[in-house]
Amino acid sequence: MDFHLLLSLLVLAFTPVRCQVGCNSASVRQKRVVIRSPATGELAKLDSCQYRVGPWSSQVCQVRVDFERLELPQPQLNASSQLLECLDFVQVQRFQLCGRSSGQHLYLPIRGGQELQILFKLSTALGRQSTWQLTLTQLECPRESSALASREPVVQLPTVRPILPFFGNLLPRTIFGGSSGLGSGSGPAAQFIQTLTSPSMADLELLAPLGCDQYYRTPTGGIVSFNFAGGIYMPNMEYSICVKGAADDEISYKIDHFELSKANSNLAGPAYDTDCRSTVKTPGRVSDYLSILNAYMVSRPELQATHYCGNGLSGQELVARPPFVLLFSSDAQSSASETGFQLTYTVRQSRQSRQSRRQLNIQ
Repeated sequence: MDFHLLLSLLVLAFTPVRCQVGCNSASVRQKRVVIRSPATGELAKLDSCQYRVGPWSSQVCQVRVDFERLELPQPQLNASSQLLECLDFVQVQRFQLCGRSSGQHLYLPIRGGQELQILFKLSTALGRQSTWQLTLTQLECPRESSALASREPVVQLPTVRPILPFFGNLLPRTIFGGSSGLGSGSGPAAQFIQTLTSPSMADLELLAPLGCDQYYRTPTGGIVSFNFAGGIYMPNMEYSICVKGAADDEISYKIDHFELSKANSNLAGPAYDTDCRSTVKTPGRVSDYLSILNAYMVSRPELQATHYCGNGLSGQELVARPPFVLLFSSDAQSSASETGFQLTYTVRQSRQSRQSRRQLNIQ
């Protein structure tokens, strides 16, 4: 086989493909996968719709799920338990979502060889009128980091993508580094193969820090609670929101809307810490809050709470030191004051860092 032709085939084989997956179809292995709701007539016949996505390579450690469109029925109040629940929902690992959350995203951890399953449960007639479009992007970690993150023995899978095994017998041993496998050795072609099978810089930039369920990488942006457009946030949900920043940065959060339930619901206004989450866990405990770490309120710098709930925070600005992490938690109870939150953020150089640079310039 012509060597240049072989290299061209290899490049094409390693090029990520934006693949579309059908409902209840066999598992696929592609770096980027798009899943869409079936046509209206077909969807009306289903009570569930499952998608299965296999790992693109053995180094996949995260999958970013972008909910480009997610329109499901709203959560309902259970008449007997008086708790809020989703009758029609999408289940992705530990996350169960219903309502309207177009534009949101999640990062999901993946262990070596693990298949990702996404299940849409359609229990009602209204649920069979839902629409969705999700884009899944598989992200690769360096091999050592991937093994460390799993903290379990890693099954050694082939280092090449599934489309390539048949090339092994066609590659000249003198070029591709001996008989110990595709890409072994230290020759130029072996280095080329190893480059193709290593995580790209784009993947390393997209990877979320450990423990982050959402990750915002731009210096400015907006963050809203799930189902904010539906007017009520998700019940029984805990997730972390991280924003990229450097050690000498600070972040400004400007609150556009904020309405979470609190223990003393008869009193209007914002509430903090024990008003949002009792330190003693009891049945029916109120536990709705947005935790903003290392922060203070600009209008009241003496107030340095961690958990925020209630209402009345709209229009306020909070400034926080790194790491830039928000933690959201909700219980299964419902009230009229659970519309959620909406804020914008700006990452900037910290005041201390600006002062230090100013002193250096004076000297």
